[in-house]
Amino acid sequence: MKKVLALLLVCLLATSVAFAAVQFSGSLTAGVAVNYDDTRADNNGWRFYTYGDDGDDSNEMSLTFRLADDQGLWSAEVKGLLDTADIQQLFSGENGKIEAIFKTNIAKAIAMAVGGESPVDVTLEIGGDRRVTGFRAYNNASGANLDRVRTLNNISPFGVTIGYKDYVQAQVMYSPLWYSGDMKADPDDNGPLEPVEVPIYGEDLSASALIKPYSGIAVSVDYAMNGESKDFLSDADVAGGLLGGAVDINVGELIGADFNVGVSVSDRYEFGTKYNQLAAVVYGGVDMVSGYIEYALRTFDKAVSEDPWNYLNVGVDLALVENMNLNVYFGADDLGDFVNQYFVGGNIGYTLYGVKYNLGIEYNASNIGAYNYDHKGLMIVPSVSVSF
Repeated sequence: MKKVLALLLVCLLATSVAFAAVQFSGSLTAGVAVNYDDTRADNNGWRFYTYGDDGDDSNEMSLTFRLADDQGLWSAEVKGLLDTADIQQLFSGENGKIEAIFKTNIAKAIAMAVGGESPVDVTLEIGGDRRVTGFRAYNNASGANLDRVRTLNNISPFGVTIGYKDYVQAQVMYSPLWYSGDMKADPDDNGPLEPVEVPIYGEDLSASALIKPYSGIAVSVDYAMNGESKDFLSDADVAGGLLGGAVDINVGELIGADFNVGVSVSDRYEFGTKYNQLAAVVYGGVDMVSGYIEYALRTFDKAVSEDPWNYLNVGVDLALVENMNLNVYFGADDLGDFVNQYFVGGNIGYTLYGVKYNLGIEYNASNIGAYNYDHKGLMIVPSVSVSF
């Protein structure tokens, strides 16, 4: 017991020292989205909504504050979501919400307290309204997240991450089972409605590891017990378990060149929907020009499709003017049905005094083929991001 108390005292001492060098940062992302789809009956095909920081039509804007020490011992991130239906709801109320994520590196705290250094990081974290994403070796150059393995439960996950220098990182996170006490059920055909505890989020467990044996080579493996899957028949999120793995070989980094050229391969399997996605991306470029070609072979349960889908995404990023970025992309969710599944779009952005102004334009032939944004049709999305 004395040893435990002594260890806690050492951690507390090191953490209190770190509070002397607190760093403060934050960000705000907000915008609007204009969507036109001539097949939609309401509002003559037009729809307007707030653009969230995740690209979804969440009707929310995000404001994030982050406190951390300069030694990497601890961090606290607070994120408020503003529901634009009621501007009073920031950080409170039924529609607005607040989430806080706390992290502390106990290995560094102990090493600092005893006057040494530790090659091992042991970080504990808890909190946040977030779906946990595993480590990723795959080069997600397109932003399509073809390799992503993340949990379905998003309520207050907690866990530990262990790392050794830059070579190995391993993480285990758990999201508990949550109940709602205000649900009602009829115990029999004639009985009155009674309140019951109904699970609204199933427990979830994720485990992942990232290994970098040599500069330019990375390998990852990820698992989520009730991972986020997509039911293609109902277009709804479903649980069932995910398993994924990826490898990345960056030739430019391997040979120490000034250019960046590499290839990534990943495979992701959904146990519940029996959906498998094998993806590969070739990427490269220099400071001013870079690009990628991404391909995926998708196989489904026979209830969805007897034949595999062939996904393609091609993009180019230009940084020809200082503080300005420009990118264009095109592709199709299924090349076999290109006319009904293609997408094309681009972004132009400019950063001035820490404020990034961006205009995104995209056309999606279908909801399934929607790429950066969620909806079929034409998307025009101006947004502003402020970092401080």
